[in-house]
Amino acid sequence: MIISEFLPNPVGKDTDAEFIELFNDGLKPVNLSGWKMKDASGKTFTFKSQAVEAGKYLLLDYKTTKIILNNDAETLFLYDANGNLIDKAEFSGVAPEGKSFVRQNSQFVLTSKPTPGKVNILEIPTSSLASAEILPNSSAININPSINLSGLWIGFFIALILAFLSVFILTRLNLLYDG
Repeated sequence: MIISEFLPNPVGKDTDAEFIELFNDGLKPVNLSGWKMKDASGKTFTFKSQAVEAGKYLLLDYKTTKIILNNDAETLFLYDANGNLIDKAEFSGVAPEGKSFVRQNSQFVLTSKPTPGKVNILEIPTSSLASAEILPNSSAININPSINLSGLWIGFFIALILAFLSVFILTRLNLLYDG
């Protein structure tokens, strides 16, 4: 289970649109009963009977957690039912309005396209304000596979274009050389 995205400074009233998104990056469902989410100020939300299937997201809004995210520097902690720190996400500086922090590998980057409860949309990082810490005893070793696949698709697409251009150029050179 990892913190995969959070929106601390939405457009409009913060408590209406702020969210924290968790992602089950494991192969089995995770029962969050007794788990806790805590922010830098110490505000804590304790999960009741809540299970998250493997490869699925859990959206936590203000109405659910009563956690108000800071717009200037915030740290989120995710603890299991035994009190073990499972994941931590933080940013420093001021969070731009309407942009969420999404996990990309082991750090967070800003995106102008928040995707609460869905696969994150990655952009070219616009800020290095955010960071994440994945703990060694965490189940958060496997990062959201959609993130890795999107980079793979981009690389594949670029390679395909380069291959096409190479064949095109070589074909043209042969035609010019032969005749």
